[in-house]
Amino acid sequence: MSAYPPAPRTGAAPLLVAVAALGMALVLSRYGAGTASPAAAPEPEILRAAATTMDDGAAHAGHHQHAKVPKGLDTARTKEFDFDPPVPGSYTLPVVRPAADGAVLDTRGTARSLHDVYDGKIVLLSFIYTRCTDAQGCPLATAVLYKIFGASKADRALADNLRMISLSFDPQHDTPEVMAGYRNGESPDWAGGAEWLDLTTASEDQLRPILTAYDQVVRRRVDDDGNPTDAFGHQLRAYLIDRHQRIRNIYGLGFMDPRLLVADVHTLLAEEQAAER
Repeated sequence: MSAYPPAPRTGAAPLLVAVAALGMALVLSRYGAGTASPAAAPEPEILRAAATTMDDGAAHAGHHQHAKVPKGLDTARTKEFDFDPPVPGSYTLPVVRPAADGAVLDTRGTARSLHDVYDGKIVLLSFIYTRCTDAQGCPLATAVLYKIFGASKADRALADNLRMISLSFDPQHDTPEVMAGYRNGESPDWAGGAEWLDLTTASEDQLRPILTAYDQVVRRRVDDDGNPTDAFGHQLRAYLIDRHQRIRNIYGLGFMDPRLLVADVHTLLAEEQAAER
């Protein structure tokens, strides 16, 4: 089997480092100019806009389907991701590093640890803040997870083995109550698919070591007088974590492709099945 990733990202496992660095540079260049507004929390239209951007790409692209189509997910090429998704299990994902633990709060205010939340599942972790209004930022990450959730409703392997987590890096505003209302996660509409949890932390002091351990760069923006605002500059990143609580891939702005993330989850499942033989 070839090492991850497949075309158009060819090469052996060390390419992950170069890809991640390039992705980070692109994200920093985008966010360095500052596009987030410190206004109110994002309206549902922003999430819809991010999802619509992805859907428009699929609608105008050639329907170049993969031989092995994951259940519940359109694998057509898009303007943003003009390549065929990889065949799950046809490549390997190296261990990047251990996934750090940390103290978090769920939407009911219950104190938990990240490792407790991860326990027994393959995890997709996304760092967000609810007041982000950049459609290429946190709303995009949430839209990608939404598409994966939709796929999981038709794919029992995803539903049974995957847990998605949105973790806020703005604990001052994003209290458990705010996180509970971010996507109304208690609604019955979220039943029948992969579990999706919304988490925050009790304080900046509890958040800081988590961000450091995951190399998640976040900085509060300041106004012309040097006063802190409600907006953040940050890298858009998501993390794939296996059942042994190890990071197996890191996705930046240019690689937030739901087809790729789902293929990677299924690749980890194939790895588990091979180990049991």
